Amino acid sequence: MADQIIELLKNNKLCAKVVQAINDVYNYAGTLHDNPTDDMEEDLERFGEESRWEEAWWRAETFGEVERIKKAFRQDVFEKLSKPRRISFEEIVEAFLSLAKPGEYSWPGLESEDFDNTYEIFINYVNNHILSYRRSTPFPICLVPDDGKDYEWEDTLWSKNGVRLHLLGRSYFKRIHGGKLFHLLAAVDGHMSNAACEWLQAEIGRTLPSVIRSVALLDPVKNTNRGPQHIEELPLASEPLLQRKKVLIQRSLDAYYSEPTKKDSIDRRIRNAVHLLIESDEQSNDAVGLALSIVAVDALLGEKGTEMTEKLADNVAVLLEPKLSKRNNTTKFVKDLCNLRSRALHGEKIEAESYTREQARHLAAGVLIGMISRRDFLHRLGNNPEGPQELLQGLREMRFDPGQPMGVDESNVRELWRS
Repeated sequence: MADQIIELLKNNKLCAKVVQAINDVYNYAGTLHDNPTDDMEEDLERFGEESRWEEAWWRAETFGEVERIKKAFRQDVFEKLSKPRRISFEEIVEAFLSLAKPGEYSWPGLESEDFDNTYEIFINYVNNHILSYRRSTPFPICLVPDDGKDYEWEDTLWSKNGVRLHLLGRSYFKRIHGGKLFHLLAAVDGHMSNAACEWLQAEIGRTLPSVIRSVALLDPVKNTNRGPQHIEELPLASEPLLQRKKVLIQRSLDAYYSEPTKKDSIDRRIRNAVHLLIESDEQSNDAVGLALSIVAVDALLGEKGTEMTEKLADNVAVLLEPKLSKRNNTTKFVKDLCNLRSRALHGEKIEAESYTREQARHLAAGVLIGMISRRDFLHRLGNNPEGPQELLQGLREMRFDPGQPMGVDESNVRELWRS
């Protein structure tokens, strides 16, 4: 299969725009070379005649038509690339200009310069050198307890657009009462630029722990004798859980790297919630972390109009609480969290603010995983994608019916309002 990056670069209209622009840069630089400005003359007196071509080119790059080249590559290539992107915008521009730029002490004749050929060389250079096979250094994504078993991670955990994510196994972290904790390591690989490899290592290194936290909160590791876990730490999960929840992890990463739809959709809501929870997990301020988790819940099940908190609480109750006798508890819990969120953001000191933040994060995980599970369930049935209004209408109709929407499994999130 042809590489998307190379196919975009081969576009004839793009090639024509870039070739015309680089010709104009050369012409402008040639004019400056033959008719230097006063400040150019001053530089030439200080640095010598051999800098004339270099000075003319630099000025042509800075004040000439190079911006047209950058704009063309940004609009016609970089912004059309599927995510995760395997090359940076800067690398594309730099690769072309490095090939088109004149030598340090020479100036190619404008009549003989074949920029069409230069562009072909540029494409081959990107394909054969910049987009080389690369593998990141290992990075930790979560903590796993020592359960006395060895797990083999030979398969790919996730892949998209030529980027693969592999789990590599454990690395000793520290001893705790009653056992050991290990880092579970991962790495990304694929045909990508060096900058993209480094960027993806950092980006997935912050994205995947948040995704794992969402599934681990609904199925926590027990009997570690470790005490409560803080959100700023890497999540604690068992390796069997990651294997069981592999599809949910994949769907969450797919959502993170998806392009937002123009209209409101379930996919767009899931994407927004995943991004919000990543930001929530990274917050050092508990009030902001609490607020972002509640905003993620609202992004998934919120409605416009009046009584928004009331409607949100009712929607959460129908989605997550199968027992009619407990749904009032659910709505009260959600309303209380929303109220605490508002008070905390307005500067009021909230008792047990860190604990409240953890509750909000747990609730957001339950709603997010419930929405992803239902979406996948309907897809497996061959149903057309469900729209937000269709889902919300269905939740309203189920308000006085026991049970949960099809595809949403019961989870420990109910402990938040049943305790």
